[in-house]
Amino acid sequence: ACLVLGVEAQDAAIETVEGVAAHDQLHVIQEKFLEHAALQCGICTPGLIVSTKALLEENPSPTEEEARYFLAGNLCRCTGYDKIIKAVMDAAATMRQGA
Repeated sequence: ACLVLGVEAQDAAIETVEGVAAHDQLHVIQEKFLEHAALQCGICTPGLIVSTKALLEENPSPTEEEARYFLAGNLCRCTGYDKIIKAVMDAAATMRQGA
């Protein structure tokens, strides 16, 4: 939301973090962020989850470098990025396996 002006989103489908999970079950990406402790205060988590989902829909097999580049617009001051990238890569692998 911080990187897109409202007028740029006119007539576009907008998905928020609330729309990522199905009913009462976490999405694989959310599970992997929890599993890898890739969140702490929670401020950046929604943006990272939605961005990761967009990345993996566009590129199901990103390299670590591609994941870091794609998520560069999301700032996290608590965890650093190693845990986040590990969660992204693990989510990608799990999603490729169809889980």
